[in-house]
Amino acid sequence: MTQPVELQGNMRFDGPWYTAEQLSHTTNKFSVLPSLHTQNWLLNIESLTERLTQCCSEFTVNVLSQKTTLPQPDELNLICHSVPTHVVVREVVLRGDSASWVFARSVFPEDLTQDVLKDIGDQPLGKLLFNDSRFERQSFMVALIFADDAFVSHLLAEGVISKEQLAQHVEKHHGIWARRSVFTYVTQDKTAIDVPSSKAHHILVSEVFLPGAPAYA
Repeated sequence: MTQPVELQGNMRFDGPWYTAEQLSHTTNKFSVLPSLHTQNWLLNIESLTERLTQCCSEFTVNVLSQKTTLPQPDELNLICHSVPTHVVVREVVLRGDSASWVFARSVFPEDLTQDVLKDIGDQPLGKLLFNDSRFERQSFMVALIFADDAFVSHLLAEGVISKEQLAQHVEKHHGIWARRSVFTYVTQDKTAIDVPSSKAHHILVSEVFLPGAPAYA
């Protein structure tokens, strides 16, 4: 299998995103529901990095890209930007024992690359977020991505997953499950003298559980 490369900016998750609570309303929202095992992975609030690390002998992060660009409109809304704004978009694949388990896309303001995310390198973002109590996570949103989605076709074309993996996966799980949530980070304005002020930064983290990931075991 070839090494995965950067996914194009116009590759997006076409399926709608729902709140975690809507997972129970299958007739109105999802044609199928994830197993209880998969739901546990989708809605678990602990560090995904730590959980994946416990499932393998060697955990690695394959950084596909990190660049300043215009994100998707819904991503801008979630990080509280009402007008088109260039932000940092970081895409990685989390791998366990050389197998691709999770595709992760993070969107955050460029300011943070000069602050708490300055030395992120090839470290998992989750490790930094969960080791810093200043980050607060908001509620999860969940999506089901079907095999005929353009995003899945791109994963296949770039070697992130194989046709064999996808076929076996879809036969049992129907589609690929994903989640996303926003982390809020508040910084103090050091230039303020008379009146202390603060600024809230928002980081959107989307995680796609790829075929063969422990989330489906």
